[in-house]
Amino acid sequence: MNGGVAVQHKRLQEQVQAVMLIAMRSDVRAIHTIAGDGRADWRTRAFVRDARRLTLGCAAGLSAVLNRHRPGEDPYGHEICRACGTSTCPTLKAIAEALAAYSIHPSPVDRAEAWRRADEHLGSRGVPLVIEEFAEGFVARPVPGGDGLLVVDRRTGTLTRWPDLPTGELAEHYRRYLRGEL
Repeated sequence: MNGGVAVQHKRLQEQVQAVMLIAMRSDVRAIHTIAGDGRADWRTRAFVRDARRLTLGCAAGLSAVLNRHRPGEDPYGHEICRACGTSTCPTLKAIAEALAAYSIHPSPVDRAEAWRRADEHLGSRGVPLVIEEFAEGFVARPVPGGDGLLVVDRRTGTLTRWPDLPTGELAEHYRRYLRGEL
């Protein structure tokens, strides 16, 4: 995998979060219906019945490993894995190879998911939200206007608070923020 420990770690966290989100959003009632309809053999039904729980458990376990193998610096300011003390963490490399073998990638956030995340962040108070799209994400503006707005990152789903700016200007500031210039 290309990149230093920090790049590898961030990418792996996003992949593991994507797996967890897919599992958490699955319809438990539909899973139980499929698992109980008798059209598949017992092994397949058992897999379908347990897959969500097992996926969440495995992803939580991977999250714990990633929490231990996070980026840091050695005494000379060089990037290293805090657990291994090396610049090329073999644990991160092995996880990256395993996830790549099964084509696990973060799912991009769509407009509906951006609205759901913003609504949840605001406490699901029934505040109407206008969702505006730009290349890197979505702007969630409470209606009527409030004390700023939220940006939902298209790639990671991360929410950040911003002052009430026009969308074009906000998008440029957000790009600078992503590049570490703000």
